[in-house]
Amino acid sequence: MEALVEALMQWIGDHSDLKVANLTPPEIVMMSPEELTREFYSDAPDLLPEDGVDDRVNALYAASDGQVGTIYLLAPEAVPDAKYYDDPMENPFFREVLLHELVHHVQWQTKLNESWACPREGEKQAYILGGRYLHAVGATDPLPNRMFWAHMYSLC
Repeated sequence: MEALVEALMQWIGDHSDLKVANLTPPEIVMMSPEELTREFYSDAPDLLPEDGVDDRVNALYAASDGQVGTIYLLAPEAVPDAKYYDDPMENPFFREVLLHELVHHVQWQTKLNESWACPREGEKQAYILGGRYLHAVGATDPLPNRMFWAHMYSLC
């Protein structure tokens, strides 16, 4: 996992204006869909889906967890198309989810977030870079309206 995180951080630095040099990577915690859903709804347990799983939640970045932030990440074998890979961590969709959260890590560790009107502003950059990554590795983007959603998810 360390090599993958290092490679994705370098990719972020090479394909954006984000500065990744000398940043400590975040802690990565792999979770089942049920665990990730519980983590996502931990501040609002009454909204937890009845079946215990929210399929829309793939990962979370918590800037204040751990020494330099923590990414709570859907385990690679639970990500769509995992069955097509001998090693589910090779799945470009898993890697794009991790890259998205690493973008947030870089945004927070470089204090870019301090200039935002709200924390959601960072979503646009993360979604755009995720789409660029999928295009670069030749994967079909599962979010065909990515630019629309990047804009919508970044509204305060």
